[in-house]
Amino acid sequence: MSFGQVIALLSFVLSMGTIALTYWVGTSQGTAALCNPFIDGCTDITHTGMKGDAGFIFRGGMIAATAFFSVWWYIMRRWMQDYNNRIALGLMQLFGTLAAIGLLVGTAVLVPEKDATRWGVHVRGANLFFQGMLIALTMNYVMLFRARKQGLVVPSFLAKSVVMAILWFMFVAFAGVTVGIDMSHGKRIIEWWATLFIGLYFITAWWDWKKIRLAVN
Repeated sequence: MSFGQVIALLSFVLSMGTIALTYWVGTSQGTAALCNPFIDGCTDITHTGMKGDAGFIFRGGMIAATAFFSVWWYIMRRWMQDYNNRIALGLMQLFGTLAAIGLLVGTAVLVPEKDATRWGVHVRGANLFFQGMLIALTMNYVMLFRARKQGLVVPSFLAKSVVMAILWFMFVAFAGVTVGIDMSHGKRIIEWWATLFIGLYFITAWWDWKKIRLAVN
């Protein structure tokens, strides 16, 4: 397995795995509502990882995942640098990295006591993650579309196309993916699905980066 594949795999496993483990622990300990959140929307992702052991798992896992997200965007830029404008690539990486920082900050301020959580910071950080990531992923998809015409082999392009179509459908149909303190039933459902598909976009790079070896120029 190449270095690039390891980063793609860990970006997915650390983020999606942390959320799944957090929800299992939270429902087992009675600190999170039990349902199928992708359908029922009985809780949002934030409230699965605030109290008890689930809170420690959520904060540790998601903060670690943000580091791998940042490395993922660095590798993506390096992989595409011979096929796209450097300024556009830099902006893509910037939005992706800012999104990761938003998630880091929004997660770091969560504490078990709801009244002690800095909700303004959390909400802004979480929304920066979703909006910044959507911009970065869209730029990435468009540039990959163009790069394929110049000879870049992208084995996962069909999978990326499906993921982007679904993300944009959710964004348009539900007026964006926004996080708030008290979210509606529909918004909670969209948050779960949007998070899953962002994670799936990260893991698609596993098929693209089989030979990724980073070198210092």
